[in-house]
Amino acid sequence: MKKVCFIEMEGILTNYKDYTVDNNTANKFIADFKSFSKENNIKLYLLSGHHEKIAKEKFNNSFLKDFFSEDEFIFVDDNYIQNKHETDKMIHESNLEKDIEFSDSYFKQIIIQKILKELNLENSDALLFCKDVWVDAYYTTRFSKIDFALFETNLLDRGKKTDLISGLVYYNFDFNKVKELIENFPKLYTAQLEKKVNDEIKNVLLKDTDFSGLNKKRS
Repeated sequence: MKKVCFIEMEGILTNYKDYTVDNNTANKFIADFKSFSKENNIKLYLLSGHHEKIAKEKFNNSFLKDFFSEDEFIFVDDNYIQNKHETDKMIHESNLEKDIEFSDSYFKQIIIQKILKELNLENSDALLFCKDVWVDAYYTTRFSKIDFALFETNLLDRGKKTDLISGLVYYNFDFNKVKELIENFPKLYTAQLEKKVNDEIKNVLLKDTDFSGLNKKRS
């Protein structure tokens, strides 16, 4: 049984870009999730990569405010931005200027590690419910290293729709499925995920490489 769960807000429980949440279904899902968490002494945190103003605005305009306390809702604030390395801070501020609804995908990795340390829990005690195969799934394997499940209803690859990857674990708003994941999480197989990421990195690195000289040598 997991002892702490994290679930992303945008793109799952609130509208984000071209995704529109089914509020009735999501409301029941979170009601069941909160009830189960309370019965089993599981901590449940709502995570948002939005900056504080937008995060609170979306939160307060949704059903989520009826389920999560202030301490259970974690979002990007000025302190987090100011503590970044100078270059990263400038990039974040630039992204916010371009798009007030910019969401920092890496933020969740920092906060998950912080909360686990504060609660004196192991990585194996935690589970992240997320949506993006790259900035959620792959980052989680590299940084916070906790178990994760991907939202198959809005499965993304750096914000763009993508297909399921074999070996990973998925969920939707059927809480019976989520309950099973919390009670007995299956083994994750990340080989196909890593291959996808590595192949794309290689494609980017080799995109502008001129192999004409190599071909001439072979001939």
